[in-house]
Amino acid sequence: MITVLMDASSAILLYKTDLFLPCTRAFSLVMAKEVFREVTVNGYPGARFFRTLKARIKIQAPKNNEVMNIGKMDRGEQETLALFTDREASFIIMDDGKGAKYCYARKIPFINALLVPKIFWYSGRMDKETYMEKTEHLIKLGRYSSNIINKAEALSQKDLARFIPNEL
Repeated sequence: MITVLMDASSAILLYKTDLFLPCTRAFSLVMAKEVFREVTVNGYPGARFFRTLKARIKIQAPKNNEVMNIGKMDRGEQETLALFTDREASFIIMDDGKGAKYCYARKIPFINALLVPKIFWYSGRMDKETYMEKTEHLIKLGRYSSNIINKAEALSQKDLARFIPNEL
């Protein structure tokens, strides 16, 4: 099973579109300790839901603090990136813009939540109609630019191969 790191923004978007639980089945999910704290704050969307899934998510603090204190990036994203440098995952699901730019500049493999329905469709975990509905819902909820939406639409199965879970 592919091990994946996830930031709080992605987790909340996937929760709101009923895609977080399928992610726990498709991937071995790891959340930075700070990310888990962020998604379980009382009153936040899904806080109780995330607490009930604690046993299905590996929660870790980074061993390597090299990436920490990246200017203007939240602590959760910093810990997520530090965990990746600790070699704790194959890729990151990251919806934080600064975090995504950091990943892109350093060639860290990442996707945003908008691509989860597409990789589930490509893997056979979701039919095309559901993929399109979930994608539309994520576009409405997320803060995706038209450029990001267009890039996501254009990505082929081959482009996303490294992110597609194999086991059904």
